[in-house]
Amino acid sequence: MKKCLFFFLNLLMLTASAQTGQRQITVTENIAYRTDVGPSTVLDLAQPLFGPQQNRPAILIIHGGGWSAGSKNDMVYRTLMVDYAMKGYVVCNMNYRLVQEAPMPACIEDVQAAVKWMKDHAQQLGIDPVRIGTYGHSAGGHLSLMAGLTAGVACAVGGAPPTEIGRAGEWNDHREWWPIGYIGKRETPMLVLQGGEDPVVRPNLTEDWVVKMQKAGSPVDYVKVHGQHGVAFDQQLEFTRPAMDAFFARYLKHDDPTLSFEQLKVVEYGGSGPYKAVAVREKSLTDFVVYRPMNIDAAMTVGRPTMFATGAPQKEKLPVMVFCNGGCMDTSIGYENMLTDLASYGYMVVAIGEMQMLARHENDQHTPSSMVKKALDWISQQASNPSSPYYNKIDADRIAAAGHSCGGAQVLANAADPRLQTYVILNAGMGKMTMADASRKSLKNLHGPVLYLVGGTTDVAWQNAQMDYKAINRVPVVLADNMQSGHGGTYEQPFGGANSRMVRAWLDWQLKGIEKFKQLFLRGDLTGYDGFTIMQKNFRDKH
Repeated sequence: MKKCLFFFLNLLMLTASAQTGQRQITVTENIAYRTDVGPSTVLDLAQPLFGPQQNRPAILIIHGGGWSAGSKNDMVYRTLMVDYAMKGYVVCNMNYRLVQEAPMPACIEDVQAAVKWMKDHAQQLGIDPVRIGTYGHSAGGHLSLMAGLTAGVACAVGGAPPTEIGRAGEWNDHREWWPIGYIGKRETPMLVLQGGEDPVVRPNLTEDWVVKMQKAGSPVDYVKVHGQHGVAFDQQLEFTRPAMDAFFARYLKHDDPTLSFEQLKVVEYGGSGPYKAVAVREKSLTDFVVYRPMNIDAAMTVGRPTMFATGAPQKEKLPVMVFCNGGCMDTSIGYENMLTDLASYGYMVVAIGEMQMLARHENDQHTPSSMVKKALDWISQQASNPSSPYYNKIDADRIAAAGHSCGGAQVLANAADPRLQTYVILNAGMGKMTMADASRKSLKNLHGPVLYLVGGTTDVAWQNAQMDYKAINRVPVVLADNMQSGHGGTYEQPFGGANSRMVRAWLDWQLKGIEKFKQLFLRGDLTGYDGFTIMQKNFRDKH
């Protein structure tokens, strides 16, 4: 065994900030985790020399290479080993027998043996044997998921993982060698990372396995991004690494101060806008989903001070929208296409309800209208707290509230809140009824411009929205009618459909001051909005 002491400031050309200081780790190479099958079954061990030295979480890294090539010595895996050790994990980076040395399922058995070795030597390694996770890419992703299914680990991450061989042959005949042979409700959380254009591991096979596992009740998270086979290896790391970091921190019960969120989801490749967006479950707001640009700093950039300036570009804090769901339910999954798309154009959206990877409406619960205030309080705290990752990045003076159906009533129940600048009422209206603590009297509390968006006479809220429009006399109001869309609107269409574009145009005008949208809302220029009609009143400036 070769043992070396590394300093974080120069190991693998990595650098640390002044605040991090000189964290140290030890790396011990080529430790045999089994001695009965030959020289290939060795691993490297990285151990932090800082923090607690016992009962630490651990990660096992498993290389890819089509089960016939690859090595733990690949710089990607060595760098990953060091990165996670610097976060406080004990990390093992393993080799296994390739198929030319020993046929399948020897590599699966080797991974199981490596996990067993880690558990058997937990005290010497300073790890908690019930907090071991695995990561692998490609063939290693397959082996990582197999560890999650057969080796008793706490969680498993697979990047571009073959869940089945997908072609005829001996390997295909042994379903016990593949994740597809283990469909059912499993306890081990798993994260699957997939490139949408992967020519090696077909995304449709990956998604088939993911959906079957999710429907069976298994805790499987799925992140699909644009990219080929290198996703979660050397492509799209700006998405996949935060997803992995949050996943390991959550399920290995490890405090990672670099993360504010504990779960990440990518919807429709991050939206159609210029700033690819994600949905996250914030540690400080677990009963909501926050839709936001992945790179908030990029989304804040509005250009340089002058054409020839060489200084830093100007930054503009992101406007925020609170969203309330139809049925006043505790899930925004039916609106995630629209909300992700809005975020990809430089907005943060705080939506009521815990994150769901797959719609499971049998467990949905009604939410109180007070959830809007909870969201507004969180936004205010994050915007004003210097220790928040959103400090100086979101604008607490530019907040909208939007809601669909019963969620629209929840918005109106909170209309008096002075933190709201504008309102979006989707396929909803009070008319003469009372719902979600709101009634026609709530209209008197509106103190900013309001957009009503309905779906024609087949929309059950159409008549009430007409009545509200007539009753509102104190603030500017627009009634947009997508006449053929019905009560359900277009929210589940790609990127939220035409209704989503209408909502974004309203927010761009009201929260970003983009004047061109006056043509749409004040002059009825419906170019690009076929099937809509628009009425408006109470605007002073119509030019």
